[in-house]
Parts: sequence; C-alpha cells; structure tokens
Amino acid sequence: MIEVNSMYDYIIIGAGSAGSIVASKLADSDSNVSILLIEAGGTPPNPIEMFTPSCWFEVLQEYPEIDWGYESQPQPNLNNRVIKLSQAKVLGGSALHNATVYVRGGQSDFNDWGNLAQGWSWSDVQAYFESVESTMKVLVGQTDNFINDLFAAAKEYGLPENPNYNTSESQYGYAPFQFNNNITTDYQLCRETTYTTFWPEKYPNVTLLTRALVTKILFHGTQAVGVEYIQGNKKYSVSVANEIILSAGAIATPKILMLSGIGDEDELAKIDIETLFNVKEVGKNLYDDLFVSVGFSIPDHKSVPIYPYSLAPAVIFGSTKGNDSIVDIECSVGVGTLKGFPGPRNSFWLWPNVMHLQSKGTVSLRSNSPDDHPLINPGYLNQTEDIESCKAALQLGIEIGNKPSLSQWRKEQISPQPGTNLEDYIRDTANTTYHYCGTCRMGSDSNSVVDTELKVRGTSGLRVIDASVFPKPITANTAAATMMIAYKGADIIRSC
Repeated sequence: MIEVNSMYDYIIIGAGSAGSIVASKLADSDSNVSILLIEAGGTPPNPIEMFTPSCWFEVLQEYPEIDWGYESQPQPNLNNRVIKLSQAKVLGGSALHNATVYVRGGQSDFNDWGNLAQGWSWSDVQAYFESVESTMKVLVGQTDNFINDLFAAAKEYGLPENPNYNTSESQYGYAPFQFNNNITTDYQLCRETTYTTFWPEKYPNVTLLTRALVTKILFHGTQAVGVEYIQGNKKYSVSVANEIILSAGAIATPKILMLSGIGDEDELAKIDIETLFNVKEVGKNLYDDLFVSVGFSIPDHKSVPIYPYSLAPAVIFGSTKGNDSIVDIECSVGVGTLKGFPGPRNSFWLWPNVMHLQSKGTVSLRSNSPDDHPLINPGYLNQTEDIESCKAALQLGIEIGNKPSLSQWRKEQISPQPGTNLEDYIRDTANTTYHYCGTCRMGSDSNSVVDTELKVRGTSGLRVIDASVFPKPITANTAAATMMIAYKGADIIRSC
C-alpha cells in the first residue's frame, strides 16, 4: 500500500472529471502544499478498449468492475422499471465510459445560474470553459454523406445550421458533434479524461490513493479536520490542515455528506446518524434527462456508416415548444454498427435527449453502512407536463427521420412502429442519459447546500466541486460544465 502521511494541506475525494483538475491546479500553483487525492476505484483494466471512443457502449456492458452498479428505485411513471444508473468507479471517473461528447451548455443556462448563484453567469464562466479547452482536446466530428443527408432532413424540418453550438449565442439547430478525443501518432482517436490529461500524479506534492472508499468526513466543531476511509478491509483516517474538497459525483457526494452527519436531521435520525449540520437539501433536487429512441432500418444495398467516434458526428438541438428561444432537445445519432449495440446492424437511430424536465428526485441513505448503495429515486415523469415534452421530442425524431433527404438511407421506421401510442412507448422505453446533477445545489440563498464559493453551509474547510452543485440543469451533457466548475473552483480556493 502507498505510504500515506498523517496530515495534508488538502484532501480531494474523487479522481474523476472534477477532482483531477482541482488536484492538478492546486499542485501546480504551489509546490509547497501537500495534496492527497483519494479514489474509490483503480486503474482501467483494459486501457486499449477503454480509451477507444467507438468501444464506449461495449465497455459499459462488459466491465462492471469499473462501475458502481447503481440502480434506481422502481419508477412508477416508467411502468415500474428499475433503471441502471451507470457511474464510473475508476481513475478518470465517468469520462472513462461516457460518450466523450463535449457540450458547454447554452449561454442562457448559465445566466439562469447567475440569477440563483451570484458569480456564475455566462460572463463569469466563459473564460473557464476556454481554459479547460486550452488543455483538453476538443475535436469536431467529420461529416459524410449520411450526416449531410441527415442535416438536410433537419433543414427540411425547419432547423437552421449551427456551425459551432459551443460558441454560438444559441445552440438551436444542427451541427457536427464535438468530442473530447485526441488523435494519436498513428492517426487513431483516443479518449481523453481529465485524469490522463491534467495528470495530477505527475506533481511530486500529490499523493494518489486508489481503491479507498471514503466513509466519513471528520469534524472538530464546524471545522472539517480529516476523512475516514476503508482500504483492503481496514479502516484508516487522515487529517487535513486547510480544506477537504468533495468531488465524488452527484450520487456519491451526497451519500458521503449524509454519512458524515450533514443532511436533513429527520432523515438521518431514522438511520441512527447523528446530525452535525442540518442541511435539509442534501440529496434533494436530483435531476436527470431522459432520452427517447427513433429507429430506422437501412436498405441492404447501402453501406452502414462506421464511425471512430462514440456516436455519429452529428447533433440536433431543437425545442419541444417549437421556439428557438427555448432549446430543450439535444438529439444525438447512432448507427447499428456501434460496438455492443443490441439492435439491427443495418439501422440508424435518432436519440432525442429531453432536457429541462420539471421532475426531480432524491438520493438518500439506505442505512448507516458505507457499504450500502444509496436509495436513488430520479422521479422520472412525476410532473405531468414532462410526458408532453417527451412526446414532442420523440415526434421531432420521427419527423426528421422520415424526411425525403434521408430516403436513400431509410427502408422503414422500426421503432416506434408506425401507429404506436407514443405515451405508452415512452413509458416502456425512455431511459437515463446519465446526466445526474443538482443533489448539493449551489445558491445565494440560505437553503442551498453550498454557497457561491462552493463551501458547504454551516461548515468550515469543506467544499463540494462536481456536478452535484449545479443550481439548475443545462442544455448539455454534464462533463464540460463539471470541468468548468472544477477549474473555477480551484481558482476560488487559491484566492482564499
């Protein structure tokens, strides 16, 4: 086992998309500070497959050892289905088995953040996105005949071309997808994670501890003074001089806080945890997008596109309200040649991600045992208007897929079958987009879990820096915004 000192200046919990950046930035800014980076997972078991973007869907299925194995509680509005909620347990975090797409989010999304959390408007965060992008490689997907015909179909539907959804004032329209992929010396694509790119281990003042499960944050009064963790069936503790940064993700972060006595005192009392800080919204406000599927078979004489990316290099941003000022659909595209895909090989799929849904859920503790997974209830479709948004998004996919411009690629619509009741189909098939966020929301109000400097309310020396602090969901996958928060969060810490 690696030698662990008894005291560090900073302890960072989680070596994923946020924690790896925070550790690297703090280490780089002051070589005299000591940093302990604790990760519950280990190194990737098969780096070749895991760093090959086109293998991502297969990796999700074949390497359960790098995933927490979380599941939702049965969802009444999805016909009581239990939804698998993938969350990586490995160095690099979920960036090691996600689809690598890079989407900042809409400028209006962050202006909405700024209304709730002063200092987090678009003008406050834009430079941090740019800083991330100066280190992480953001590759623009290359179009081909199939993608060009898809874009023509989107134009027939009434959508405009959007050359760059990350820099345009509005995301609305169709565009080449952007990916966190690098190009190797032999011209192959390689997945990026913030761990491999920012590489915190290269700094001599960073100690990396893997396969260590943090069970509790330790306090002296209001001051966070250390953490307790389990490694190899043995329990250890380590002290901190300055701060603890919790970057374990939107599911594990609230779990660790609650195990530490930070949460709703009524709920903690039910499982015999002494409440140290009555912060009632810990684990509340869980948000996730849903996606719906539209599939088409491809004529036998056509060559099915095979892409080196995780998905086809196209995205369509639309609106369930038919209004270019309200963008709440991010439609990605897949083909049947995707490794591990269970559908027909000769097929293409439109996958509208339905965003800004009104439904919210919770993460709560099953027991006071750190070994038990939390109870996760995303609350999908618990607001009646959300089913209408899903139907509108599904209809967008159906209409674009059936446009004349795609006729040479389309044999027939195979899912949903024409004439299918769309609401029934949604309840049978809609699924998570893995965009969990909001469970430790940031805000200027006293009810928020963290303040605008990411400090946990009521405590000293404890911050949360990950997707759990999103004050509101965004029109995007969560990876880019999480990296931005980490970059800005590290600057906030350094300025103290």
